[in-house]
Amino acid sequence: MEKTAQALWQDYLFLTKEMVKFLTKQDMPLFYHLLEQRGRLQTSIEEAADDVFKDSPAGRSLLIEIQKESQIVIDHLQSRMSNSKRQFMAMKTYSGTSTGPVGRKTWQR
Repeated sequence: MEKTAQALWQDYLFLTKEMVKFLTKQDMPLFYHLLEQRGRLQTSIEEAADDVFKDSPAGRSLLIEIQKESQIVIDHLQSRMSNSKRQFMAMKTYSGTSTGPVGRKTWQR
């Protein structure tokens, strides 16, 4: 039994909300699993090619909610990436491998 376009989009929203939840918990393996599931669901949505629901008021409202949740995912991932970069740069600085002005080599004469 095939799902309706509305059911597929609602599943997509559910998975997106779950992704936010597991990003917040920093459970990356489960986050990636949900991301993979959402990718497969997106393929199903594209194959259904049913724009009637998507263009309806209920569909547009659901898509707006999906966009908001997706933006939260993006914001979380960008924050994680910034933190990782900052930690990496601090590690390089303290390990003496930095070539910047704070590296260990600049302290030696």
